[in-house]
Amino acid sequence: MAEHAAPSDQLNFWSLAEHDPSRPALIDAAGTATSAGDLLAAANQLTHGLRERGLAPGDAIAAVLPTSLEAMQLYLACLQAGWYLVPINFHLVAPEISYIVDNSDARILVGHERFAGACEGAAAALGWSRHRCFAVGEIGGFAPFRELLDGQPTSTPAGRTCGRLMNYTGGTTGRPKGVRRALPGVPPEALTTWPGPLPAYGVPPLGDHVHLCCTPWYHTAPMVFVGGALHSAHTIVFMDGFDGERMLQLIERERVTHTLTVPTQFVRLLALPEEVRRRYDLSSLQLVAHGAAPCPPEVKRRMLDWLGPILVEYYAATEGAGTLAFPDEWLAKPGTVGRPRGTTEVLILDDDGNRLPPGQVGNVYLGNDGPAFEYFKDGAKTAA
Repeated sequence: MAEHAAPSDQLNFWSLAEHDPSRPALIDAAGTATSAGDLLAAANQLTHGLRERGLAPGDAIAAVLPTSLEAMQLYLACLQAGWYLVPINFHLVAPEISYIVDNSDARILVGHERFAGACEGAAAALGWSRHRCFAVGEIGGFAPFRELLDGQPTSTPAGRTCGRLMNYTGGTTGRPKGVRRALPGVPPEALTTWPGPLPAYGVPPLGDHVHLCCTPWYHTAPMVFVGGALHSAHTIVFMDGFDGERMLQLIERERVTHTLTVPTQFVRLLALPEEVRRRYDLSSLQLVAHGAAPCPPEVKRRMLDWLGPILVEYYAATEGAGTLAFPDEWLAKPGTVGRPRGTTEVLILDDDGNRLPPGQVGNVYLGNDGPAFEYFKDGAKTAA
């Protein structure tokens, strides 16, 4: 086990960063490394700065950011101050962004200059000024994000309490819905679930693990994996946009051990010339998790032939619960998405809500005994 190993009852970012502040926590898309200590210090400054703006536990912050250091600073600040962090798809246009900001009851909007037009339009629609809008880079009418950190102490904030992510569903069947869970009401160190799903995939905490985030952080699954890695003392490597050969370069250079992907990325990787795919040393890889869409069996077979039996498929949703299919299970039954894991229950029901026997086609329902959720401000859909 690596020298930075900490007691197994301290599996949370804050304790691990205090234990070994010099370890690399994050390598951004430009290749710049940030230590755990520096990331913790910035998250503390941000917590102090946002509290000065009047934020209290239960408040929400919306973010239109690329997969970046600033996104992680904001994530960790929210998790220790009792705030909801609302990641927003940066491909959305101004009316879609303003809807989510308004619906989530966010009190602050943080945007990146790459999405300046959409952020400016959203702020204008909301009637918000620089007192509530902060920019990484320059956005008209937004105050600099750095203002929230500059001059603030790096000390641990008092009265820390757990916050949560509040992701919005894709909105394919109407307006996006905020998936909101009650705040635990305890200090962040009191929770033992921070590593998330990684142990279920066979990825233990601590050690010399490196997670490659090659999908946008605003989706639920990438942040579940990134968060799990942060709270397990794994180094995280960010990609800003997807490029197949760049992914292979990063795996070789950073000795990546696990990553989360979608089938479209498999197709793009397999489209690389054979000599390009063979050029890079991928021997460090121990897990390639994938989900979010069905994976064509032939694509998956080719990936297994290339990388070996390290592909694990998940079937899940923002609302929680899901299944896992390990390589031996999939090879025995191609196309399967596996079995329920943990406390997940899967039911196949007809349109009248009756349970169907094996072999019948019906509607898939997932549930577990994890924290209950509500569709924010939509009691009817929550009850359904």
